[in-house]
Order: sequence, then structure tokens, then C-alpha cells
Amino acid sequence: MRRRFFALVLLASAGTLALAVPAQAAIGLLVVNGVPHENPQRGCYPATSPVAVENLTSSTVLVHSAADCRGPVTLEVGPGESATASGASYFVE
Repeated sequence: MRRRFFALVLLASAGTLALAVPAQAAIGLLVVNGVPHENPQRGCYPATSPVAVENLTSSTVLVHSAADCRGPVTLEVGPGESATASGASYFVE
């Protein structure tokens, strides 16, 4: 009985900790089409084509050909890189 109780407490603690951890963010500055974004959150964002990316963050940015980060990736911009390509959205990893 004690082992089950301990296992349940441990499981509940792990679940609480998982919910308390904030979403990951790219550390640094991301400039997309001239608009700066400080420490952008991981996720998909809309953009207008052409998409100019200056990536001064710790993460890779993927430009997608369609909205909602659908369609093929038209550009991959690593940390410290800058590039421009056609696209309708971008994803911060």
C-alpha cells in the first residue's frame, strides 16, 4: 500500500512540474521583415512574402510556403544567419 501511495505522489509531482515549466523560447533577437522579436516563443507565425529573416537567436527558423507552417520549407535560417525567400509563415524551433 505504501508503494502505491509513493508512486501516486511521485506521479502527481512529476505532472505538476511538467505543467509549471514555461514554453521554450529562442534566446536573442529575431528580425522578420524588419520587425524585431525579442526572445520569440517556439511556434508558427504568419508572414508576408518575401520573408526576410535575420536570426540572432539560439534557434533555427523555418520559412514555409503556405500559411500555418504548412507546405514545403522554402528557407532554413540557422542561428547567426540572414536570408530572404518566398513564404507565408515561419516556425521558430
